[in-house]
Amino acid sequence: GGEPGSWVAQERQLASHCLVVVFGLSSWLLVNAVWVELALLVEVAPEGYAIASYMAIALQCANVFPLAYSLAARRKDPPVPYTHSISAVLVLGALTCWLLAGHWHETMDVGGAKRASVALLALLFAGGALDCTSSVVYWPWVSQFDEAFSSSLATGESLSGSVPAFAAIVQSPAGDVANPLFGVGDFFRGMAGLMVGCTVAFAALQTQALAPHQAS
Repeated sequence: GGEPGSWVAQERQLASHCLVVVFGLSSWLLVNAVWVELALLVEVAPEGYAIASYMAIALQCANVFPLAYSLAARRKDPPVPYTHSISAVLVLGALTCWLLAGHWHETMDVGGAKRASVALLALLFAGGALDCTSSVVYWPWVSQFDEAFSSSLATGESLSGSVPAFAAIVQSPAGDVANPLFGVGDFFRGMAGLMVGCTVAFAALQTQALAPHQAS
């Protein structure tokens, strides 16, 4: 009589792991999505290939946010509930991807000398801040549950690089950046859609009874 219930429990457990994988996909999706578009970005950016250096600087500056979060956590652990922090990272990440889709190509004069890709760099900085912060809120949250869920999160995190890379290959088969199948804006809209999917997965996880972490 207990066998059907056991199957149901196993199916629910499998569904929970799949949701954690999808949720983990959001961890570095935005930053990786921008980098894989570099070949197309340099065709439009006034900085040319030098845009890569500015992008790297923007991401390094974004590291101040997880540092600030960690310092705040020393006073109160966590400074805000992990579910609230994660929800903010997910929603703002989806919004940043959507803004990139419409504004990545916009430039403005800087110091009256030359035009710069201010919108792209500002949004990349915002996305970098979110992705860097994901590392200090995702893992503590998942560590509250069975250790197997940490493996699922790691799988999702690894896919956050693979999925944008695969999409970029489909976008420009054989490296033909002159005639992509779809534009940079459409690419970022697709990434925004993925972020929405990750947000839905996390929301669904809140309804699941995840197995708690067992002390060894």
